[in-house]
Amino acid sequence: MSSDDDPPESESSPHITAVVLAAGLGKRLNSGVPKPAFPICGRAMASHVIHALGDAGIGKAVAVVPPGERGEPVREALADDAGNMDLRFAVQQEPRGTADAVIAARAHVETSHVLVVNGDLPLLAASHVRPLLKAGEFDAALATARVNDPARMGRILRGQDGSLEGIVEWRDASKDERAIDEVNLGFYLFRSDFFWPEIERIVESATSEAYATDSIPAAVARGSAVAIEVDLGGVRLNVETPADAADAEDVVRNRVIGRLSECGVHIPDRRAVWIDARATIEPGAVLEPGSHISGRTTVATRARIGPNAIVRDSTIGRDCILESCTVRGSILRDEVEVGPYSTIRPGCMIESRAHIGTHAELKESRIGEGVQIGHFSYLGDAEVGQRANIGAGAITCNFDGESKHRTIIGEDAFIGSDTMLVAPVTVGARARTGAGAVVTKDVPDDGNAVGHPARLTPSRRSQRDSEPGS
Repeated sequence: MSSDDDPPESESSPHITAVVLAAGLGKRLNSGVPKPAFPICGRAMASHVIHALGDAGIGKAVAVVPPGERGEPVREALADDAGNMDLRFAVQQEPRGTADAVIAARAHVETSHVLVVNGDLPLLAASHVRPLLKAGEFDAALATARVNDPARMGRILRGQDGSLEGIVEWRDASKDERAIDEVNLGFYLFRSDFFWPEIERIVESATSEAYATDSIPAAVARGSAVAIEVDLGGVRLNVETPADAADAEDVVRNRVIGRLSECGVHIPDRRAVWIDARATIEPGAVLEPGSHISGRTTVATRARIGPNAIVRDSTIGRDCILESCTVRGSILRDEVEVGPYSTIRPGCMIESRAHIGTHAELKESRIGEGVQIGHFSYLGDAEVGQRANIGAGAITCNFDGESKHRTIIGEDAFIGSDTMLVAPVTVGARARTGAGAVVTKDVPDDGNAVGHPARLTPSRRSQRDSEPGS
């Protein structure tokens, strides 16, 4: 099961295009990563927003990003994790406010309604968005909530009858207005025929930054604006500071682990594992304490990860056992075992029933079915045939100081302990190397190689063939 939300089916909303405001720098976050691309539980902040919108039934979105190099990390992060969303991009050339940002997206919006959403709401959920989607008869609808600590969020002004009168930003609010606990959550639904002419007028007349919320007073004056209060479940949607980001990580992680547990993934200690929002873990898998599952990792049923294993951007097959090891950017087929303190570096393909001992390292290698790899060994840029045995301490010398070279080991080969295979080199099927051999030349099928450097000796098969009576 995916660690994403798995909400009840939502009605599709083809008449709505979402505009996700993802051009902010997030200076208060104090990160070298642009705020919309900042990862929360392994997923970019604005990607959390896009997934929540998709869960709510919205299929089209435009992400407004900064220009040039500043916008590239945001564009890459969102494009890489768009899911089923029809996602397009628009560029806000200068940071002139959210009104200017939505104008940049105008050419991509052809629907009757536009949903404007701040891109710094990683805890946004479909349940927060759905109530707003039912207010399409109004020119403007905005989501609000009552919170214990409104901080610097915009306050909602209501009349005596409870109708919306406006929004006041914290910096412009009076002492009494700052005491209001109902706040603007940062996402709004507008009728396009009202919104676009109004927002264009606001931008044209602005002498400084202009905001999408500046259009709401006109809707209020027309008697066609509504503020819809939603239940946040005790969380704060937006992220401003490193402390906010840490709080959001905690909430998302608990959501992910809770959903996986409910669907049949075994997690003995929920407080002692880390699972990214993009990971997919099948029911029946076991995640032991100290394990980290990050990136686009898939873990199949009955696999046992941990304790203290790190798996990133990898595919782990059924019945695998990974104990206190690291696996990155690789594919492990069914029933693979990886022992403590071993490292599987990116680019490895390990076929079924292979066994990798302790303190071993693999890199850019294909390991055949049933291969046995001893502890303290290193295989880099190698191809190992089925059922080969790699002795403890054996290594491929794949780098000559300038280039990397391949090592090929045939089926049923036996590589003795502490063998050095100096690439490029091929060890044939059923061939053997002696303990401590330094192999600089190819070894033929059924051949033996021993010594420093290794010399070829008669194979056991040729010895048997030469015996009298054979």
